[in-house]
Formats: sequence, structure tokens, C-alpha cells
Amino acid sequence: MEALLNILLANPILAVIAIILVISLVVTIIKKLVKIAVALGIIIIALAIVLHYFGHDTLPQEGKEVLEKAEEMIS
Repeated sequence: MEALLNILLANPILAVIAIILVISLVVTIIKKLVKIAVALGIIIIALAIVLHYFGHDTLPQEGKEVLEKAEEMIS
């Protein structure tokens, strides 16, 4: 590890390339995590719509109160 660090410090071009590679790796990982989060959000919303459509009241009383307040605010 120390030898690699010495090589990067001795060659600034290699250091820049290494930094660019690390940044691109981090950006790629973040993009994939965002895609997963969006997909999960869509699945959860679709599940809530299906449950509401078929009349399954699975929400606890507190959740129903929150939804009623939200509907009042929207109206």
C-alpha cells in the first residue's frame, strides 16, 4: 500500500487518473442506489394503491388519521 502511495505521489498524472477512477466509481454506486430507491418507492406506492383499490384497510388508526388530515389539507 505504501509503495502504491509513493508511485502516485511521484507521478501526478497517475494520481489524477486514480482520483478520476475513484470518483467515477462513487458516482456509479450512488446512481445505482438512487435507482433502487426509486424502484422501491414505486413498488410501495403501487402496493398501497392496490390495497386501497381492493378495500383492504390495513392501516392502523394513527395512519388513517394522518391520511384524513392530508386529505383535508389538499381539499
